[in-house]
Amino acid sequence: MQTQHRPLPVVNPTLSKLITELGSECENVTALIYQLQSPHLSDRQKAEILAELLSATIHLNVHCEEEFQTLIAQEMETLPDDDEPD
Repeated sequence: MQTQHRPLPVVNPTLSKLITELGSECENVTALIYQLQSPHLSDRQKAEILAELLSATIHLNVHCEEEFQTLIAQEMETLPDDDEPD
């Protein structure tokens, strides 16, 4: 499933870009997993897919570090409390 390319409802443009990049990388990981599930892969193909998967997971790990988490927390702080009417 591919994410739709519509504006994200977040105030911080950096967070918006990071979320978009995260979605793209998650789509990449999902595609690699589907490729890896193919029953007719050669060892070379498996190695190439696994290498790409390793690279993608490293990117995801770096991408989701403290700065990204902080930006999400800050964005959440801008939201009204559930108890307050819209």
